Amino acid sequence: MVGNLFGTGSGKPLLFPIIPEEPAFNRDCLTKEQDALKTLLIYGANASGKSNLGVALFDIVQHLFDKVSIPQAYRYYLNADNPNEPAQFSYKFKFGEDVVLYEYKKTSSTKITAELLSINGKLVFMWDLQAKRSDFSNLQQWGLDKLNNVYNDQSSYLRYAANNSNLKKSSPISRLMDFVNKMVWFRRADNGNNFIGFFSHPEAIDRYIIDNNLVKDLEKFLNKFGVCEELEALTNPDGSAAIYCKHAKNLPFFDIASSGTSALAVLYYWKNFFKSASFVFIDDFDAFYHSKTAEDVFVLLKKLKQQVVVTTHNTNLLDHRFTRADCCFEIGNSSIKSFADRTQREIRAGNNLEKLYLAGEFDA
Repeated sequence: MVGNLFGTGSGKPLLFPIIPEEPAFNRDCLTKEQDALKTLLIYGANASGKSNLGVALFDIVQHLFDKVSIPQAYRYYLNADNPNEPAQFSYKFKFGEDVVLYEYKKTSSTKITAELLSINGKLVFMWDLQAKRSDFSNLQQWGLDKLNNVYNDQSSYLRYAANNSNLKKSSPISRLMDFVNKMVWFRRADNGNNFIGFFSHPEAIDRYIIDNNLVKDLEKFLNKFGVCEELEALTNPDGSAAIYCKHAKNLPFFDIASSGTSALAVLYYWKNFFKSASFVFIDDFDAFYHSKTAEDVFVLLKKLKQQVVVTTHNTNLLDHRFTRADCCFEIGNSSIKSFADRTQREIRAGNNLEKLYLAGEFDA
């Protein structure tokens, strides 16, 4: 299992080249400089690995920080067909002019067997238990304190060193830690808001909305997406506060909300933190949405400055009004490639991406 981040929020994404430009191509899914991808759609059949892609990408979060996670997602950690081989992860970031490569191997979600950090092609440190090799000779050059006996070599040395060194905020290592600290993965689930990263403790959505006087703002958000309800916060008989839909007989919002409306409420909650997030991954982002709502939500996500990756089965979004071939990826046959890399056809702005996809043009 290998996690390759698609890029950075504060720097420029590195991976995935852009197809040759044509004036009519949609540019909303690109970075401001139009030199890298910003808003990505991930397609794939059921059980192809879309959700696991997000879980793999976010291994680095639980690896470096004590953030909210989904333990069951990491229970079966290794390749079941090759259970004696460690899982390998490789992340590459670019912060300004600095390129940071961070790699590690693990035999479980909590046990590391190897770790490597390099900046601009120069080794910062590395160690490998299986190979019985290590090199910590360059630590001070990058502002890290010397290795001492407190460090436990079954956990991340980067985590230990970053938390026990007086690093400048401008340091590539500080920027790496800050980026990972602000990554967020989420999805709407039957029991509400499933997420990985960003917070150290979960928070009830209704509690957050009420405590921050956002009930009317939530109402406006839902109205914008066609949910025509008037909301208010009321006190329950037990003294607790809850959000209600105003009617002749008021109804508790989260008890009667449809799956789609609940999904919008989860999106609203996270929308309040998007400005602080470094990287956003939404699993099955439109699973409960009407097709028009899905389009409107995707347009909202494209307006974010940071990189956003969503998984979906919705082929209606395969339209040059919304996206482009190099921003759409297909998981299959143990690989993930953009539509642009899955065909020999020259992609033109006049092509119907949805018809090409459904016809199998991007299967190979």
